[in-house]
Amino acid sequence: MHDLVIRGGTVVDGTGAPAATADVAVDDGRITEVGRVSARGRQEIEADGALVTPGFVDIHSHYDGQFLWDDRIDPSFGHGVTTVIGGNCGVGFAPVEPQHRRALVELMEGVEDIPDVVIEEGLDWRWRSFPDFLDRLGARKYTMDIGTHISHSPLRVFVMGDRGLGHEAATPEDVALMAKLVREAMDAGAMGFSGARILEHTSSRDEFVPGTFAEDDELLGIARALGESGHGAFQIIPLGANGETYVTKDAGEETRRAEHDRIVRIARTSGRPVVYSLMQFASHPDDWRLMLAESEKAAAEGLRIHPHVGGRGIGALTMLDGYHIFMLRPSYREVAHLPLAERVVALRDPARRARILAEVSDPAGVDPKQYDFVQMLTGRIANIYPLTLPLDYEPEPDRKLGVLAAAAGAPQEAFLYDHYTAGDGRNVCASFYLNYADGSLSALHELLSRPITSFGLADGGAHMKFACDASLPSFLLSFWARDRRRGPLLSVEQVVNKLTRQNADIYGLSDRGVVAPGRRADLNVIDHQRLQLQMPEMVFDLPSGGQRLLQGATGYLATVVAGEITRRNDAETGARPGRLIRSRPA
Repeated sequence: MHDLVIRGGTVVDGTGAPAATADVAVDDGRITEVGRVSARGRQEIEADGALVTPGFVDIHSHYDGQFLWDDRIDPSFGHGVTTVIGGNCGVGFAPVEPQHRRALVELMEGVEDIPDVVIEEGLDWRWRSFPDFLDRLGARKYTMDIGTHISHSPLRVFVMGDRGLGHEAATPEDVALMAKLVREAMDAGAMGFSGARILEHTSSRDEFVPGTFAEDDELLGIARALGESGHGAFQIIPLGANGETYVTKDAGEETRRAEHDRIVRIARTSGRPVVYSLMQFASHPDDWRLMLAESEKAAAEGLRIHPHVGGRGIGALTMLDGYHIFMLRPSYREVAHLPLAERVVALRDPARRARILAEVSDPAGVDPKQYDFVQMLTGRIANIYPLTLPLDYEPEPDRKLGVLAAAAGAPQEAFLYDHYTAGDGRNVCASFYLNYADGSLSALHELLSRPITSFGLADGGAHMKFACDASLPSFLLSFWARDRRRGPLLSVEQVVNKLTRQNADIYGLSDRGVVAPGRRADLNVIDHQRLQLQMPEMVFDLPSGGQRLLQGATGYLATVVAGEITRRNDAETGARPGRLIRSRPA
């Protein structure tokens, strides 16, 4: 008798091969049969034509703090993810000396929009070195397996102290010590190294992230140490990844080609896969073609360089319980403390509505970064999209708020105000800054179609107050493999490959990512026709009552981790089979 048998499913095995009807048997946490399984199982799942896929592998999560206070790993847990990797984009919490803990909190707060009070309450700081940090994670149990990179910012500050925070050039001795610590981290089981050169990443004190301006000798010294370990990947966000912005003045071809040349040097020096963020941006909407072509040229030369792409427009979701353009106006701030239901009643009062619409944001007593963000939202009001069910993440131009307001004969701010305050006050608007420069997802379709690109940028543990891209795995399967109307689809087999085997292979996770005998029994059973995203909603369940956006999905009949069912019919079972992954050479 088998431990578990999944019967009659449409197996999409993760390799890209055509789907096939088969049973899947599981014993001792491993897949033991795929095909016609005659023996019974202690537990059985009747898949009856539902998709059976490998568990999804999320390589860009930012769950660094959450790994220490949450064993569910929401919101990824509800979207078929069975392996998740943190320590992305050069920020993290290890190694660290006590006097620099606060600086690392400020960096994470600023870069990833995680409130400092949430981080401070959630972390116990019972580590100093990166191996200590892994040991701390290794003592915990989760709904899924976790792993993490060693990140450039804490490493640089640990080695250089205030010189690292002040962006001084690393000395040869500094580089040698960083390389030694990277090698120690890799020997302890780090998934790789992460860094970032993007200027838009700043701390909550509006200071650039240590490592942003690192010279090549520093980056290549670290890359060499990574290569010596024989495993892991180098993840980086290159300069100009968001295009030309208020801080990045030159993201043109020369700058971007130079950045790709640096990525090539890192890949040659390390001999390891390099994953870099690639997005479409408005200032140079065809830049992605240049970067993609350079990466494909490097791949033809034997280098493993993977542009890391998202699955939909990247931007901000705005609502009354999150960010919105009225939040800093005096008459709104008078009622901002009220529970949502009471606040909506107060906001519908005609006199208060008139006052709020006549006011402007007041910066007094407000974090300047928050004020700037609200001002940016205000300037983009005509180009945001009110969201309604069923959710449309590739809206036509006539769904922009400016067009809708004009058709209704209403001022734009009044139209937006009434949208937010309608119903129960949970209405949402979307603003797409990246991957939507052409008003469609055509660029992303081409990017996702290329074998060289990796999928991710889910950021499940970050940007909690205005984004919830941890739902991207469910979005890929429902939108790109079923629902898209404004352009071609991707096959289910392509999508599943992007979500599973490809990411697993980049990080050397050869035990998962494919439905085959001998592989780890990380599996999803999905009613593909019923798979549907829910409306994003704000919840207040973080340490100290901190808030975050969650977006659920329906259609997951089961999620299995190491042979244990962790979710059944879109609800958790309470099982916690997930553990820390310690990466090792093949």
